Amino acid sequence: MYGVINIALKELIVTSYGEDTWDQIRRIAGIDDKFINYDNYSDDVTYDAVKAITEVLGLDTDMAWQYFGVYWVVYCMRVKYASLFHVLGRSLEDFLANLDFLHSVYMKTMYPDMIVPSFRVERLPNRELILHYYSNRKGLHCIVIGIVRGVARIIFLTNIKMYLMSYKPEKQMGVDKEHYTFLIKKLETDLPPMEKDGSHIEQKDWMSIIDNDWRGEEVDAENYNDVMEAIQTVEDTVSDKRRKQSSSIQISCPVMQPKRLPFIGNDVICEVHPYHVVFDEELFIKQTGNGIRMLCKREIDETVRFGDLFHLEHPEIDLTAENFHKFLDMIFMMRLLKSGRDNMDDYLSLRGQMLWLPKKELFLFLGSPRLTSFDDLERKGMHFSDIAAHDVTRDLILFNQQRIAEVELARELEQKQEELRVLMKALEGEKTKTDSLLYSMLPKDIANLLREGKNVVAGEFDEVTILFSDVVKFTDMCANCKPLQIVELLNEMYTKFDQLTTDHSVYKVETIGDAYMVVGGIPNATELHALQICQFAKDQLSAVQTVLTPTGDGPIQIRIGIHSGPVVAGVVGLKMPRYCLFGDTVNTASRMESHGVPGKAHVSESVLRYVKEGAFKFEFRGKVPIKGKGVMPTYFIHSGDSGSTTENEDPISILRVSTSSEQFIYEDGPVPKPVVNIFPSIEEEGSNIDNKTNIPGSKPLGKSLICVIL
Repeated sequence: MYGVINIALKELIVTSYGEDTWDQIRRIAGIDDKFINYDNYSDDVTYDAVKAITEVLGLDTDMAWQYFGVYWVVYCMRVKYASLFHVLGRSLEDFLANLDFLHSVYMKTMYPDMIVPSFRVERLPNRELILHYYSNRKGLHCIVIGIVRGVARIIFLTNIKMYLMSYKPEKQMGVDKEHYTFLIKKLETDLPPMEKDGSHIEQKDWMSIIDNDWRGEEVDAENYNDVMEAIQTVEDTVSDKRRKQSSSIQISCPVMQPKRLPFIGNDVICEVHPYHVVFDEELFIKQTGNGIRMLCKREIDETVRFGDLFHLEHPEIDLTAENFHKFLDMIFMMRLLKSGRDNMDDYLSLRGQMLWLPKKELFLFLGSPRLTSFDDLERKGMHFSDIAAHDVTRDLILFNQQRIAEVELARELEQKQEELRVLMKALEGEKTKTDSLLYSMLPKDIANLLREGKNVVAGEFDEVTILFSDVVKFTDMCANCKPLQIVELLNEMYTKFDQLTTDHSVYKVETIGDAYMVVGGIPNATELHALQICQFAKDQLSAVQTVLTPTGDGPIQIRIGIHSGPVVAGVVGLKMPRYCLFGDTVNTASRMESHGVPGKAHVSESVLRYVKEGAFKFEFRGKVPIKGKGVMPTYFIHSGDSGSTTENEDPISILRVSTSSEQFIYEDGPVPKPVVNIFPSIEEEGSNIDNKTNIPGSKPLGKSLICVIL
């Protein structure tokens, strides 16, 4: 099938279901997405595409073909064939009668290698129609149903019902064919038009034409017999009429020695109609035109039959008088055989009308050469002088020569456009990748401004929440593990964290070593910034439970610090620009992390003000000396279910080492029992405690040591 079929099929799916659906269908079918209108493709491409459509859309095969048949009418009208459809027949009957001409003449000229179907129409007395459909291809009868229903509704404003009368495989001229017979009943006429602006038809309108109830319906037995009797009556009447009707053309013509007509000599007829043939019902040639005799280059006598001189190309029927009578209304195309049957492409092909002359019981074929270009003339050894002066074939050759050049130009242009489309699609895919990478480095709005070459002005955000996290004992881990193990560890951990930023709609600011920083409320302001960060922190603590240390000590532990407040945000640098946050809120959040404890999310009091009451349960840690900030009341996010904040329910005990008395005291008073002092005196801010200290959770905090008793 030519590319135009596949292009229309693709357009049907894209316009109805979207590009993604077509890509899915194309992948299942295993076909390329590159179709050129005038290129010929294997039938398997179309069949595989329709099979994939049935799988993806859940349609049965017959319905898919009918669906495409209706759309084919819409597509052809949209690509400038609307006028052709309107002038092809005055009624639906005339249109169907000319379908064979449309395919065998017009479409065959546009697409010379097309394997065309055949159509034959019979009119019943009750205005019902019988449509015979012959095709070399299998299983396409439902596309005919869609096309006929589409033409009836769109062109002739008629709603019809089609019934499958019969199906039988046939062998004509040694070729296997499918022969379907349909009964067409008109249900409604004079319906409102669907066309807008000449050829545009809304999707909802043309989809209403599809017969969703059709499932290979056959006429019931009672009506079937009535219809078949009517068909037989019509065929007998037509056959009898063809045999008995008078004809204005009377030919008496012994082979090569024609007798004279009363007014016109046979020699004149043979000159004026150089490509006519007269033969009897036994197919013996009685007379030929001068052109055929000149090109045949063989003696034609009483023993020469039609099949000895011609190869019938259309309709593809066995050479019998009965078949010639049956297909008289169709266009006949046949190829002249010079000698034998080899290299028939170089032989002259004739196209014309077959007539029955009842008084002489002879068939008369009046034809013209099928020539479309100067190359055809040269290849077949012919000249313009070999074509009758009145024959429009001369004009067609001249006009078609220009059309061929235009078609070739259009084909090359279409080829370039298709290549460009494929490249643009690939470019779009690469752009999506680069955008994804860019948006992972900068907020989307900021990245788009930078890409457009615009300046990005730093912005002030009054209410945001910042989170810092780091890995406990990460320095020791680096000293005891291979670099690749550390990289794999961080990659596994950060991959989980990155997914959480998407889940909770928070923005990842940066990672430095084992430190991970995110913010809520930037770049898109929201009142839920603290809640989002707290939820993110809880999921962080859960996520690291599946990340194992390279040393085999079980899951890693992280510290988390959170603080809420105002910041200034902006892009810093030209090479590898970063979206950075500045302000005391950043420093305080970092202090919350550095003064935190493993496996806990340490938050400042400001966070509680932005979290909706009851959304989370916080555990009061106490008033903690924070480097550079003084004493601050801080909290832990409760690891259990969300709830209200409390200072009394299972509080965290805070133990402080006083540098003056060197004794442990609770925040609320002295230790009630003696404690041996195992720490040296801490004289200055930031002094390090002896590494031998093994009290869990201890960390130097200025002149005090906070020990969390877990």
